Amino acid sequence: MTSGRRRYGPPDIMRSMGLRQLFGTLGLMAIPPLGAGYAFERVVRRNVFHTGPYEGGTPEAVGVPFERVPFWTADGEELEGWLFEGGDSPVTVLFMHGTSYNASDMWQSEERARLFGGFVRGLGCRFFTFDYRGYGASSARPSEQGTYIDAAAALAYLHNRADVDPTQVVFYGFSLGTGVAVELALRELCLGLVLRAPFTSIRELIMGRYPRLRTPLTLAPWLPLTRYDSAAKISRVRVPLLIMHGDQDRTVPQSMGLRLFELASEPKTFVNFPGADHADFPLEIMAPAVRGFLDELTAALPGGPGLSGDGEARSVAAQ
Repeated sequence: MTSGRRRYGPPDIMRSMGLRQLFGTLGLMAIPPLGAGYAFERVVRRNVFHTGPYEGGTPEAVGVPFERVPFWTADGEELEGWLFEGGDSPVTVLFMHGTSYNASDMWQSEERARLFGGFVRGLGCRFFTFDYRGYGASSARPSEQGTYIDAAAALAYLHNRADVDPTQVVFYGFSLGTGVAVELALRELCLGLVLRAPFTSIRELIMGRYPRLRTPLTLAPWLPLTRYDSAAKISRVRVPLLIMHGDQDRTVPQSMGLRLFELASEPKTFVNFPGADHADFPLEIMAPAVRGFLDELTAALPGGPGLSGDGEARSVAAQ
């Protein structure tokens, strides 16, 4: 393997949103806001919350001890999660995946299972991943608020385990999951926050992807109703932050990740993935970056040797 770049699941949050669908709703802008919002929101949700068929299966090919666990949300939805035992670290990573795939897609092929297993072993800690409502085995309809409820339920499940220290849980989001992770970090205590390929908001993502929609959306600031507005939230997150982003990301431009980094409070670190697109999985860069971040977090705990360096913002351009 010479490239160091690997494809890891379908890449696009908004790929399937056709211009015909979007423009077809713009005539409703003249209707009162409720009608316009409903029509536009239907299109946005259909494309933001997009996933492939669920094939299930078991992750033995990952090569890491695991436990499949069902858990329930506050509003009664049954969800499915997998807890991997990647090592002896007291840290537990709670992972929130992106759209266009299910959590189980991470072990649906030999290559994906190999990469995912290498990543979890490289972290050396527990790693919990789960499917939102409407993904995986769940037949419920997904929504922004639904994903927030689902993530809170996943965290509650971890907190109820005797082998998980609730003070040492790190939130980790990828793509769509970064919006979920930022919101969860505002609502719940965590040790740190990791964002891979984050976007600023769904609204800005649409306006960047479809420039012809900028003027209509400017005239309708309430749209879309599904927002995931991380740019408006990130400055209020008060835990150490790691952002990772490929500089060739064609789905969520790296400029969005850099903007969130600028808006975020310290301590914070930005790691660049040279030549990486949105779904590339540069294991040799990503695993050490996240492992180093976790080691710094545990070192800064009471009784630890303390955080190395001065705790200020850092930007790492991996070579």
